[in-house]
Amino acid sequence: MGWCAYVDESEPDPRFAAGTYLLAAAVIETDELHAARAAVAALRLKGQKKLHWRDEGAPRRRRIASSIAALPMMHTIVVKVDKDASSERRRRLCMARLLPELHTAGVTDVYLESREKKQNTGDMELLNGLRRQKALTSDLRIYHVPGPNDALLWVPDVVAGAMGSQLAGEPAYLDMFATTLVVYDA
Repeated sequence: MGWCAYVDESEPDPRFAAGTYLLAAAVIETDELHAARAAVAALRLKGQKKLHWRDEGAPRRRRIASSIAALPMMHTIVVKVDKDASSERRRRLCMARLLPELHTAGVTDVYLESREKKQNTGDMELLNGLRRQKALTSDLRIYHVPGPNDALLWVPDVVAGAMGSQLAGEPAYLDMFATTLVVYDA
């Protein structure tokens, strides 16, 4: 038995949250992976490669958020607001806060949705920098996985999307995660 985390990011609608970057993590015990993955995959509609919050309408968002909130997971969101910083800069700041928090919680494996090779390399460089600073140990590992390949990568997209909806004045989705969510500033 161990702990792993699935991580995804979101940049909410700038009309409501200009310069905001959200990095969300869903933390789950490894014994729960199979059942949780199946439950999330069952939410995908025929023809969808993956769930994506921005592609869903309000009724589906309610169903998806409710289903995911019922899973045996804890959620973390790290928020960085800086209108002048690039997305990559805000991501690095969020990741530098998130990874030590996950490590402290006992997470050993972190799964990120893969992006461009250069960006994935940047994530690994950040991880190694945190190790050099002794902010975490070599026990924490990062894996980059294509989004459609693992339904559990869709969970942090939903949680970050719910936070984005709250910033836009729709708190009902995020309220579903009230007992399982911790939010940090980067």
